Amino acid sequence: MSLNCPKKPTRHLELNRREAIALGAVAPPLLIGNQPHANADESPGEPVGPMLGHVDHETAIIWYRPGVAGDYTVTITNRQNQSTQSATATASPTNDLCIKWQFDGLEADTDHTYVISTREQTISESPAQSFRTAPPTDRAAKTVLAMGSCASSTEFFDIWTRIASTNPDGLMLLGDTPYIDNSELAINRKRHREFLSIPTLALLGASTPIWGTWDDHDFGGNDTDGKVSNKHLIRQAFTEYRAQKQFGDGEHGVYTKFRRGPVEVFMIDPRYFSQTERSPVADDKPTCLGKNQWQWLCDGLKESTASFKLLATGMIWDDKQNQEKDDWQTYAHEREAIFDFIGEHEIGGVVLIGGDIHVSRHLKYPMKQRIGYDLHQFIISPLHDRVIPSLNVPHPDLQWGEPIKNMFLVVTADTTGHHPTLDAKWIDRMGTVHHRARIELGPH
Repeated sequence: MSLNCPKKPTRHLELNRREAIALGAVAPPLLIGNQPHANADESPGEPVGPMLGHVDHETAIIWYRPGVAGDYTVTITNRQNQSTQSATATASPTNDLCIKWQFDGLEADTDHTYVISTREQTISESPAQSFRTAPPTDRAAKTVLAMGSCASSTEFFDIWTRIASTNPDGLMLLGDTPYIDNSELAINRKRHREFLSIPTLALLGASTPIWGTWDDHDFGGNDTDGKVSNKHLIRQAFTEYRAQKQFGDGEHGVYTKFRRGPVEVFMIDPRYFSQTERSPVADDKPTCLGKNQWQWLCDGLKESTASFKLLATGMIWDDKQNQEKDDWQTYAHEREAIFDFIGEHEIGGVVLIGGDIHVSRHLKYPMKQRIGYDLHQFIISPLHDRVIPSLNVPHPDLQWGEPIKNMFLVVTADTTGHHPTLDAKWIDRMGTVHHRARIELGPH
């Protein structure tokens, strides 16, 4: 969405599904959002997806898991000039049949459709299979991002429909998305397949870019850290079932970032490196980020020209005040070093994002003297219905906090007015807005 282009139409999931069948676009069993939600091991021939991964102003990555191995081609069409591009990839058991196609050099702020075929036969085509590239980074624009953590793979499928009704430009999965609690490759693959086969999530993902990081339950089990067994296999499954432009340093971790108009998001990996080496900022303490991710984050913050920078992790940025160690208070030395870095380099518009605790909260830390502005933390959890009221702990900087089930967060970054603004809304699956927050920066 941009100042000079019309807002993309709101998606109506069920309508798109019916339209696709009525138009004869594809046989119903292959239609986005109409695929059986079955045990993938029992029905290995059922396709999953397609799903959008990273999409920015010039690059788009499309993900798909077909029912059988072979070569598959995706063709994208620029709706503005009807030009087409095609790419072919091979589905192999080596990668659990997961395939990705990446298109670079695309025109910014432009609508595209895409179709998947094999052996010159169309196998996946639907009105839902579309995407819009982000506006140019140097132009005033508005971007809407939805996000959440702690999602069910078996219930509350309508929450994805509710998220789609907010017309987001992207979806951020903050961890425990899905729950896996296992370090075996086959189990991790199966859980990811089941999660991405949720019909309403599949339909949302067909036209909405999705980025993710992990928390503990999709990184081996409760309160896990970087010493978990088989973390290379957990990472393998995660990278197979996500379509991001970057997964850590290419061999370790899954941290990534993306830019959508006025906002740049840093999807931080708080698990893979934690407790595995000495901190890059305190030689006598264990790390959370690891030295490579630390440098990536610092370099990215310095280089970012976005009005707003979201630092997103599954862990919350303060103290859970329970017996578990997986919060940023455990790594206060690195958290405080991040804050010092922000102040030293005069990096504006930073906002903290957290999940995990099955409570939704908003905190505002008074940091004007330290970094030049008050620092907000938005906590959003859970997408499912299991809340933990005891983790809604008192805090002097707490603005709002409630243990409410089936919650997600929508943030809107807007630079089309006199001042850049970021509006946040905590919404449940019935559409009720439980809390709002606004951050307004100085003049452009």
